[in-house]
Amino acid sequence: MLLAACAPATDGSIQRLDAALPRFQSEDPPAKSVDERAAAIRLLLGQARWKSAQAELERWWQSEAAGEAAFLLGWMHHKQGHFALALPWLERALAAGPTYPKARQVFFLFGRCLQESGHLKEARRAYEADGLLYPEGGDSPFRLALLDFEEGQLVSCEARLITALERFDTPREKAKVLAHLADLHLARDELGPARARLEECVKLYPHYEAFYKLSKVCARLGDEAAAQAALEQHRYWRERTQPSRGQ
Repeated sequence: MLLAACAPATDGSIQRLDAALPRFQSEDPPAKSVDERAAAIRLLLGQARWKSAQAELERWWQSEAAGEAAFLLGWMHHKQGHFALALPWLERALAAGPTYPKARQVFFLFGRCLQESGHLKEARRAYEADGLLYPEGGDSPFRLALLDFEEGQLVSCEARLITALERFDTPREKAKVLAHLADLHLARDELGPARARLEECVKLYPHYEAFYKLSKVCARLGDEAAAQAALEQHRYWRERTQPSRGQ
């Protein structure tokens, strides 16, 4: 690994986000990579051949300091859950401007890695920038809602979640919003609305964690039959989702 990329570089991130945004708003990124190395490296990434991809990307970066190489290195570390390692690469991809395919996605990706690394103020600014670049998208309001929830801003959290629910179009995406709306109702001790949101959630996308939460809510409401039924569904979907220990 390149030594310059080992430590997170979050100091001044807000200023760099603000400085970079106008260029991303005014310039369109290219539809295809201008470097012939990109296709082969993207294939390695698609096959989760992380070490080989990283070696190729770092050689690419050293030879040209290309924004696309930095972006893909950031994406690769993010994909593996190495959020702090992704940050300095995404800083470099941001500084390169919209010079590579899908460059505008760097703001959301940077926000995720900032959030997962505990840099919440900087993450908020990155998500706000993503919202300006994708005004019809659901990802930025959803992520901003999670930050609002952590800060106890329940009114704005609810408004953003409803916006995300309206904008998302897949059952899985809608279900995750409904699950968080249930959390919001639980924070207000609104058991009836929380149950309704969780029931909507599992109808759209059955997930064992949502069923478990639903069983707890039903039990608190005194509906033991519904609580037991939800608990059985929790066990069923958990067994289907999680691999057995012997595998």
